[in-house]
Amino acid sequence: MPPGLIGYAARRVLGLVPVLCVVVVLTFVANQMVPGDPIATMLSDQSGDPALEARLRAEYGLDRPLVEQFLSHVAGILRGDFGLSFRYASVPVIEVISTGLAVSPILACAAMALALPIGVALGTFAALRRNTFADTAVILVLVAGMSIPNFALSAFLVYLLAIRFDLVPVAGWGSIEQAVLPVVVLAVAPMAYIARLTRTYMLEVLQQDYIRTARAKGMRERIVVYRHALRNTLVPLLTTVGIIFGGLLSGTFVVETIFNIPGLGRMAIQAIFARDYPVTMAIVLLFTLFYAGINLLVDLLYGVIDPRIRLGGDGR
Repeated sequence: MPPGLIGYAARRVLGLVPVLCVVVVLTFVANQMVPGDPIATMLSDQSGDPALEARLRAEYGLDRPLVEQFLSHVAGILRGDFGLSFRYASVPVIEVISTGLAVSPILACAAMALALPIGVALGTFAALRRNTFADTAVILVLVAGMSIPNFALSAFLVYLLAIRFDLVPVAGWGSIEQAVLPVVVLAVAPMAYIARLTRTYMLEVLQQDYIRTARAKGMRERIVVYRHALRNTLVPLLTTVGIIFGGLLSGTFVVETIFNIPGLGRMAIQAIFARDYPVTMAIVLLFTLFYAGINLLVDLLYGVIDPRIRLGGDGR
């Protein structure tokens, strides 16, 4: 690995530390500000037992000063220990969310793997046919794809593909057939957004002098488009992939609930309604970590593609 890239990667990794620290502090403060007593909620009809209440407060560390609770919370996160669940008494949070740890990232990555190539292809197709009927039709499809909410698209696809034609299962998780509908639903909006950006960037690149020079030299149009124009279109497009992936992760909250998928998004919704704050905090931190990791990967790839990025600023 080139020394410049190593320094660039180190700066990006260090830049994530303040972000994660802020998220840890904000989630802890939000947990303290939520009204209600979680121990009293857990006890329900046994709230008159002071000995049991004292034991639970000690077990969850709620009998200690707030600063000590925060330090214990941070130390637990560094060890991979997110505490105990309120909903499932005395069960570690990591055990509660363990089944969904891989589901949401896999769902989001599969949607991105579907959205990226199709979006780039559609955007390129539209840009090469600017102001034609095909270009207008593609734009209309893209606007519809970005405008239709996940829950409406889910209902339509369930009726069409699962109920009317019986091509895929309605809901569930564990097989490729069950993953088709949620992946497609998640991929539609990012695919439309990527296609729109690709069309815009491609039109800008096609107006550059080096493209006109390549055409003037008699170079084949396919080589001009795919070797020169498309390659330079992907560079600015790559910077938006991290933001798009963040939108995919947040979209799993709705899609996992609709399709009964045991992922972190569905668990977060259930934890919020059950006031299981340790589980909610853990999922927020994990989603932040996933999002930061993807953005870090995109930054590193951008540094590989364009050496000027990693050599700029203080890395010069």
